[in-house]
Amino acid sequence: MSVSTVLDRDAGPLVAGEPRINLLPAMLCERLGTAVLALHGQQLPVPGLLRQRPSLRRHVGRPIVVGVRPEHLQDAVVGRPAGAGPAVLVLHGVVRQVRPAGAERIVYVELADVDSGGVPVPTVVARVSGRSGAAPDAPIMLAVDARHLMVFGAGRVPVPR
Repeated sequence: MSVSTVLDRDAGPLVAGEPRINLLPAMLCERLGTAVLALHGQQLPVPGLLRQRPSLRRHVGRPIVVGVRPEHLQDAVVGRPAGAGPAVLVLHGVVRQVRPAGAERIVYVELADVDSGGVPVPTVVARVSGRSGAAPDAPIMLAVDARHLMVFGAGRVPVPR
């Protein structure tokens, strides 16, 4: 079994790696039969999520934590995540820092403050293509394949797939 298979299967909030996994407080909602992640004021429809992962149904209407690895976030202007199909979610934010990392760039993004209600604005870390035009203080859209989202319930316990 490969390391990536183990990491995908046994993903938890403390899985090692650099940069670390992004853990984002969210609310799982359902609108017209479609799952919607309410993530810091951004509403992200995730068609098919509840059908593909029925164990999530008991978390509808409850706070959850969404985990996404930096390598699963891409600059949406440069391209969609490979093989993502229609399951791409887009997060909006502002670049705060960019670090070169070989053929890639490590980008620190402050999520857009859409009705934060005084809650601190989360910063996510993305490992994007070196072709990305990400620059400090510039807006950015980060694309993520919904199949790579990890969901944690109360106490950051992983919700089974």
